[in-house]
Amino acid sequence: MSAQGAHLRAGQLGTLDVTASTVANIGPGIDFYFGFGIVAATAGVAAPLTIIAAGVATLLLAHIVSEFTRAEPSAGSFITYVRSAFGDRAGIVTSLLIAVGYTIAIAGVFAMSGGMLTLALAHYAHVAVAWEPISLVLTLGALLLSARGVSLSTRAVGVAVVLQVLVMIAVCAVVLLDQRAALSDAPFHPSNITGGLAGLSGGFPLALYMFIGWENGPALAEECRDPKRSIPRALYASILLTTALFVLFAYVTVTGFHYDVSNVGRASIPFLQMADSYLGRWAALAWVAGILSILATLVSAVNAQSRMIFDAGRANLLTPWLGRLSKGSDTPVNALWTMGGAGILIAAFWGAGHLSGALGGPNDPVALYVESSTMGTIVILVVYVLTALALPVFVRRRHIERFSPLSHVVIPALGVLSLAIPFFELCRPGQPFPYNVFPYLTLVLLGGAVLYARLRPRPDVRWPT
Repeated sequence: MSAQGAHLRAGQLGTLDVTASTVANIGPGIDFYFGFGIVAATAGVAAPLTIIAAGVATLLLAHIVSEFTRAEPSAGSFITYVRSAFGDRAGIVTSLLIAVGYTIAIAGVFAMSGGMLTLALAHYAHVAVAWEPISLVLTLGALLLSARGVSLSTRAVGVAVVLQVLVMIAVCAVVLLDQRAALSDAPFHPSNITGGLAGLSGGFPLALYMFIGWENGPALAEECRDPKRSIPRALYASILLTTALFVLFAYVTVTGFHYDVSNVGRASIPFLQMADSYLGRWAALAWVAGILSILATLVSAVNAQSRMIFDAGRANLLTPWLGRLSKGSDTPVNALWTMGGAGILIAAFWGAGHLSGALGGPNDPVALYVESSTMGTIVILVVYVLTALALPVFVRRRHIERFSPLSHVVIPALGVLSLAIPFFELCRPGQPFPYNVFPYLTLVLLGGAVLYARLRPRPDVRWPT
């Protein structure tokens, strides 16, 4: 099907489907497994308060996107919203940032799909297995599932989310029961944040990073039965649910380590180390939950992000070839496979760089996950800021009857302010390689996107399809 007039199949998803997909994209398992140790080491015993602060900031950002969706739902999500407010060139810039930022970020998820399995084999069977071929097979399987259609893949994601959450809650129950005599409200005392406000600021970007993926829902709007109601409800429900889960997991982890956050910080995967200590052989279920979390994140992320890229192709902001649908499933296969192929290549080049010594350090999937996620997050934060700035302009120009100073000026301003600390921490000088390079790469990407938007033909000048 050509890009002109291509439409995703409507009416396939309800609020529960979008909520499950969004929770999966946030990744309550994978993000907590690999993110909380640093948060605890930075913020201290009261690390759960840092997570609550990040949850509030995410809700501010969700409000911004919800206001757009209530007015004009679109699979293009951020791209459509920024373009509607600031014009075609801003839409092209946002399209390129979305395409590059999310593809870089998902490369780490591709790597960890096999990496988590090899970590489990090394832990239980003491067998060293190369992660690269396993990651490739699992990634291709996830892409094929997504290509079958959003309804099927979202149902599979929903099952995986329920299983991983149930396992992690069960681990928490065992730990709380074992430590019932030592339970304390210390993790919720602001005085227990290490370094006070500085500790909160240091841990906040890492906690906010754990919520990346909350923006999954709006890209599924075109396939929802009632997007103006379903998307905002799914956004708020998924963020509130994952905030509650992260706080529970954080509290239990701090308690399970007997309030010794230095040990939490030193553990490679604190939740799994805690599960090993308290559950013995049954801790294997927590490893399975981690693998399910990665696979669910992979499928849900591919679904949402390919639809944003598809919409950019359909609108002629990127090449219209990306805006084509498959004939059988009405899936944006060109966008899906382009993003998937690019992500696989990024992971392959990164691995080759480490094997050759050009990048330094070991060829470790966890390192790739952290590095690509960090780089991708910086780019995505730029998109968040553009979207927040676009909301008041969009409403004033297109929906003046809906304009509210609180909803469309104050809350977006608070959303932008909430991103100031993550920007500073991710871009501050003196970081080790390659993190010290990421801010400059982002500036180069942004500059290149602006230049391309100025030089290329207007979107109303159709490219050959």
